[in-house]
Amino acid sequence: MEGKRMRRGLLVAGIAGLLAVGPAAPAAHADYDLVGAVGDVVVGALAIPVDTIAGTLTGPPILGTVGGLLHGVLRTIGMTSRGLLRIAGMAVPVATSLAPFLPLVL
Repeated sequence: MEGKRMRRGLLVAGIAGLLAVGPAAPAAHADYDLVGAVGDVVVGALAIPVDTIAGTLTGPPILGTVGGLLHGVLRTIGMTSRGLLRIAGMAVPVATSLAPFLPLVL
């Protein structure tokens, strides 16, 4: 009898947890537009000083600064390249849709 109550309680708690979380939120549209891509480039450019300061303040005296600097360099490379690739990816469809009108302009 005690095992049955335990299983019922776990089932009710699981269902209540799933209902409390709700459905997954849709992906933010900022991930797919020009503002998000430019934001990646800007955040990537600021990653070196931000991570260096954070490493200095939270880590050991010299290793924290060096670790923050290295982390900032890696984040700068990653975020800047991601933003530039997203901008280039948005430019290709625009260029292909404007290509038929190119001889009219030239």
